[in-house]
Amino acid sequence: MDRYKHLLSGLLLAIGLALPLNLQAATDSVGEVGYARGVLTGRIEGEPARILGRGESLRAGETLQTGSRSFALIKLKDGTRMTLRPNTRFRIDSVETEKGKESAFMRLIRGGFRAITGFISKRKPGAFKVSTSVATIGIRGTDFDARLCEGEECEQENAALARKGEDESRVIGRVALLRGKASAVDGEDKTRPLSTGAAVYESDRLQTGIQSIAVIAFNDESRVTMSPNSIFRIEQHRYRPDSPKESNAFLRFVRGGLRLVSGLIGKLNRRSWRVGTPTATIGIRGTGFDLVCDGDCVDAQAANRFDPWRETLAGQLLSTFLPPAYAQQRSGMYARVWKGSIELQYEGGSQILEQGQTAFMTSPRSVPRLLPQLPKRLRGMGGAPRPDKVVIKRDLFAKADISRMGPGLYVNVRKGDVQVRGKDGSLALLGRGEASRTGLDGKTLRLAFVPPFQKFDDTPMPDELTPRMRRMLELFGVKGRKKKAFQCRLR
Repeated sequence: MDRYKHLLSGLLLAIGLALPLNLQAATDSVGEVGYARGVLTGRIEGEPARILGRGESLRAGETLQTGSRSFALIKLKDGTRMTLRPNTRFRIDSVETEKGKESAFMRLIRGGFRAITGFISKRKPGAFKVSTSVATIGIRGTDFDARLCEGEECEQENAALARKGEDESRVIGRVALLRGKASAVDGEDKTRPLSTGAAVYESDRLQTGIQSIAVIAFNDESRVTMSPNSIFRIEQHRYRPDSPKESNAFLRFVRGGLRLVSGLIGKLNRRSWRVGTPTATIGIRGTGFDLVCDGDCVDAQAANRFDPWRETLAGQLLSTFLPPAYAQQRSGMYARVWKGSIELQYEGGSQILEQGQTAFMTSPRSVPRLLPQLPKRLRGMGGAPRPDKVVIKRDLFAKADISRMGPGLYVNVRKGDVQVRGKDGSLALLGRGEASRTGLDGKTLRLAFVPPFQKFDDTPMPDELTPRMRRMLELFGVKGRKKKAFQCRLR
């Protein structure tokens, strides 16, 4: 009986000692393993390594390692999902999800990963960071890959791919200057915040906040300054310096105020650079001009009541003491040319507006009215600077067209924005479809294309690892993804 009591006491003591460790592990949990193919281990300094499988909790400070023929899906507390590539070492230093204190810090030691980030990077852009030996990656709510290449491994992978360096980036412009807040809505109605250096694309609908200003620089050297609370959409923007007839740009002005200066597209093919507004289509002749949309810009009744006298100082003073209906009579679009000339094309005709002239239109059917003096609405433009007066950084669109994929960190972006800062202080701001390389010297360069070894990576994306794919991977392996193993057809 004493022996049984002794054994029971020992068992209770062991449970008592283990319980605090288990509770501590649960407290330190930063996520879990969603899937592991092959060997995945985890180790915290001072503790023995452990084999990790699906559903296992991940702890802060834990270094994860995959085998040479293994990969794993990990899920973090903020909803971030990451696929760790084969032969990868990755440390999770911290993940903080408390509101107002959101942050995450990881370290890629070797190998690579494919990631779709969660709410931390969306709530606090730049608060989710991944450090490497040559650069730090700052994430702003995104879908991207990162790979540390050692020796000639990436160059060898590229040599095995026949489609090397297929297409160029789809980025057509960048935010050259931002004061306040601005956002973009893409063609799929997904909104993303903008920052200085952020990329813009065809079909983007750009908007500035109240008391905010943004300058958009395009790859053909045309520029647009957005005054506070303004909106415009990039319907088309294709710069083909070797094929002038294929170069074209069409911007649609929706609301607020814009200051525009045309670029190389307008010089290659003058008729191909246009701006659509609620009252007219504007053709350019190598120019700089301002647009302001008051009210809904399409007040047809106001066309019959317009009087240029109301734009004089006396008229503006008088309007202050008259009913709001009088102010509504001035609803419409103002256009002012400060360089070159523009052509206002409206229903029934067109009119040339020369440098120094200002016109007003109330509807698509109204004839532009020349104003005797500059209206108050066009003075200052809410503090928005002329775009041709803004200094644009030379490396805003700089790209390196490298022929050899040497050692270093490679990052490519599928959605969102990523900031890669090299150890030497160099910086690359990457948008959708862009990539960068940071060499062993810590110098970061934006690439002219996504490296083939990343573009055609066989490692599954985090959102691809559905229960059905997991079953298929167990049967066919990664190679089966290249076949039609995951397609189901009814006949």
